[in-house]
Amino acid sequence: MICSFCGTRAEEARNLVLGEAGAAICDACVDLAVDLVREQTTPIGDMVLDNIGALATNNRRFPGLLGLVTDAAVAIRDGRVVWAGPSERTPQGLRSLPSLDCGGRAVLPGLVDAHTHLAFAGDRSEEFVLRSTGMPEARAVARSGGATTARLNHLADASGIADVISRRLNRMLDFGVTTVEASAGYSEEYERELALLDTVVEAGRRHVVDLVPTFDVPGLPVTASDRSRALGEVAEHHLPRAVRLGAAVRLSLGADALTTEEARRLIEVATVHGARTRIHHPGQSPDVYRLALEASVPVVDHAGYPDRDQAGQMAERGVSVVITPTAVLGTRRSPASLRRLMERGVPVGLGTDCSPAPVMVESLPLAITLAVTEMGLTSDQAIWAATMGSALALGLGDRGWLGPGAVADLVVLDAPSPTHLPYRPGTNLVWKVLKAGEVVVSR
Repeated sequence: MICSFCGTRAEEARNLVLGEAGAAICDACVDLAVDLVREQTTPIGDMVLDNIGALATNNRRFPGLLGLVTDAAVAIRDGRVVWAGPSERTPQGLRSLPSLDCGGRAVLPGLVDAHTHLAFAGDRSEEFVLRSTGMPEARAVARSGGATTARLNHLADASGIADVISRRLNRMLDFGVTTVEASAGYSEEYERELALLDTVVEAGRRHVVDLVPTFDVPGLPVTASDRSRALGEVAEHHLPRAVRLGAAVRLSLGADALTTEEARRLIEVATVHGARTRIHHPGQSPDVYRLALEASVPVVDHAGYPDRDQAGQMAERGVSVVITPTAVLGTRRSPASLRRLMERGVPVGLGTDCSPAPVMVESLPLAITLAVTEMGLTSDQAIWAATMGSALALGLGDRGWLGPGAVADLVVLDAPSPTHLPYRPGTNLVWKVLKAGEVVVSR
């Protein structure tokens, strides 16, 4: 038995009601019908995107990892998707909405950048030039004055940093990115970090791109007494202030950062205050995954790869791994394959790591290409990671996919398939970007 209105099979619907003369209706179409009856007028900005050549829904009701639908349509009302599927099955009540003819182009959810450090001034291009000659990182930093961006951050006022963030968001939006995680992470002076975080939040209020703030805790003083005092201050004062700003909390582990026990204490404090936590670890130690599982941390950034048992537990608990493929550019390091993580069910998100070193990247499509060519993901896996995977990592269940109830963040590519994103690096394929149902980029 199938829904007479949208064609959904009984086993795919939460509920399917059989009516007279063999007609049936699924729960999604019932909800849609209720909405249509309640609304007597069509709000300005509502529309149907039709003549879509290939639609990536990330919805399991459709085939493949991307839930790909050909000859598709998407209907939007009040900034939300109310229909996404085959054009011929579009409910009759939505066909009268204003239409946007996509001309056979591909459509996918708005891209989500799950890891950036947007709040910095200046650049470290001189350091990049030195490192590209093969000069060791420490020497290149010393020769170029690698702390340039940190110094400029201290000198810049909040409005100057906010303007820089806005310009970067404009460029990201131009590449189809509609949601961005953002932190600073350039100082162990936590008061300064909180000030930068406040600037990030304010910049997000002013821009069409949604900013998801993160408070980074990179490390503590070396001496035992100073370290203990600083840990107490972070736990009692800085973390609660960051949470009041709506920020997640990311803790860095490693020889030059926090110990496992220090991180565990701060995770407990952040959790009590209701903050989403993340662990940052650039190495290959399995301890980071053990801590994530034991302390119920939902996201691990930049880490190596868990063993089979850890990967299985992470998949069961929905622990995400966020990878920034562009971070290997200029480092002459070969990243390991990510494919086995996704095949074991671990959600993987992608980010640009937009920061001044080793390279400054604002293009998430470039990260998608590198995830395929350098890190072992398939094209579908990389696109899923940059949409649904990143949204899951940020705890945003209403984006990264297209279906009834999802935020109407969409990208229309001037290409016949989403696969062209990783296939054509260096070419901006964006034709239109919709944010909450409004066209914000148009070519």
